[in-house]
Amino acid sequence: MKTLWAFLLGVLLTALFLFGIEAGVAQDPVKAHPEMFKVLLENERVRVIDDLVPAGAKVSMHSHPEYVVYPLSSYRMKFIFPDGSSRIVDIQEGTARYVPGMIHAEENVGTTDAHALLVEIKPPK
Repeated sequence: MKTLWAFLLGVLLTALFLFGIEAGVAQDPVKAHPEMFKVLLENERVRVIDDLVPAGAKVSMHSHPEYVVYPLSSYRMKFIFPDGSSRIVDIQEGTARYVPGMIHAEENVGTTDAHALLVEIKPPK
């Protein structure tokens, strides 16, 4: 019986650890990096964020629902995904794009600050 309790405790601790990792992966960028992500407008349908990542800065793993990004400057960003893969993207000022939602970390690998407006689209209630 003592072995069963030890096993169940081990399973519970493992589940709590894995849940903690998942919760950390999907954190809100505004809460994690308030110095870089500022909410300009929020209502029941959208959240508009002023996103300013200085050259050389890193942003920890976070998530966004589907969103539109509008770059206010041109910059080079490295996106790192939960599976460990990464991609470097050159972003052009004024080129809006739709993103279906994602979990990622990022690093501004360019020489200029990355400045963009993000319009996160909330699911209807």
